[in-house]
Amino acid sequence: MRSSNPLSFLVPILPILLPSFAQDQGSNSSESSYGQECVQALQSAGFTQLATVLTQVNDTPPAQALFSELSSGRNFTLFAPIDQAFQNVSSNVTGNSTLLAEYLSYHFVQGEFQNASYTNTSSEGGGGGAGGATSSMSSETMTSSSETQSSETSTETASATTAALWGGLFGRQDQGGGSNSSEGPGPGPHPQPYAGIWQNVTIGRTLLNSSNLVHLEGNKSQVLVWTRYEQNGNISILNQPQNVTVVNSTVWRNLFINGVTGVIVPPGNLTAALTAVNATAAQNLVSTIQIPAENGTNVTALEALESARGITLFVPNDEAFTSEVNETLSGLQSNQTAQTNLLQNHYINGTSLYSTEITNSTQGVTAAGEPLTFSRNETGLFVSGTNGSTAQIIRPDVLVQNGVVHIIDRVFVVESSNPSEAGTA
Repeated sequence: MRSSNPLSFLVPILPILLPSFAQDQGSNSSESSYGQECVQALQSAGFTQLATVLTQVNDTPPAQALFSELSSGRNFTLFAPIDQAFQNVSSNVTGNSTLLAEYLSYHFVQGEFQNASYTNTSSEGGGGGAGGATSSMSSETMTSSSETQSSETSTETASATTAALWGGLFGRQDQGGGSNSSEGPGPGPHPQPYAGIWQNVTIGRTLLNSSNLVHLEGNKSQVLVWTRYEQNGNISILNQPQNVTVVNSTVWRNLFINGVTGVIVPPGNLTAALTAVNATAAQNLVSTIQIPAENGTNVTALEALESARGITLFVPNDEAFTSEVNETLSGLQSNQTAQTNLLQNHYINGTSLYSTEITNSTQGVTAAGEPLTFSRNETGLFVSGTNGSTAQIIRPDVLVQNGVVHIIDRVFVVESSNPSEAGTA
């Protein structure tokens, strides 16, 4: 027998819970009113389970912070799970109201990402992409755009061409099919979200800022990455354990609501990310190399990387570990300093550098104090080390709790360091 939805028992009691919404948040009548009306709007639009869950968790601190932000009048984009999506949510999440509220916060992105040039008047998903970089962008954004966009888009979220060959964290997924009326908002004109066409990516800053789930620099909230693989294909949410696509869209007040086929899971730690992208060789390397910790002891490189607050890590894929590279690494086993320098020349401390921020003029300093330069052209996105070696970023924007990972096709065999520069990086 198929297991039942762990949240299905909540649906019949939604009308009972709605009046209590204002009571639980009575400290601020505007937030309470907004929250209740938002829940009612979601229910009317067909997102019954989402409306129910928001009501269930409304007295938790994360939910109260969420509705405080939403009632501010600023624009937000909501990726709203359709009812069926909640069937796959772990009981570890559904059984913890605070954690469930934090997960829901990850579905709200700051800014409005409507594509003004496309409106779907049917109930089918898809469409709304842009082959170039022209788009209707929100004034609330996250990263600077690529060279193909206007430099005047001073934003907190942006889209950019990443011409590297990639298909999402778990490989390329089916983009076909639309939605029906049971999967999202009812009939009528539905605006579509902006998203770069593959090979483009769009990044938005979400409202998830839990100290248990997010360890970014400057106490920044976590980001969300999405794209579409075909001109008329549905938008895919990247870095997810299953295929999550946008099936329909509508607007309510300051919310641009996009129905999605799954509950979006926040990024995990580096171990989980390396496992997901099958970076076995790199994972083995960082799990065995010992590097000095701030307290004077030695820890594995993996432990050090996972404890950093804000990091950009360039991870070579398995094919990059050639026999020549492995021979070099073997020869460094007795030289901890050289091992540490080589590893530290693969990451930037204190900064999450997403692909949308990288242009031909972008420069960085590794944790070892050595410079990195970047370039992009019609064939892809590239990063170069101090010894003249250049690697292509073949899978950008793999998100982790404390930063971002870019998969590259080459190991930087750079054993030098510049401690004075490293101290300011």
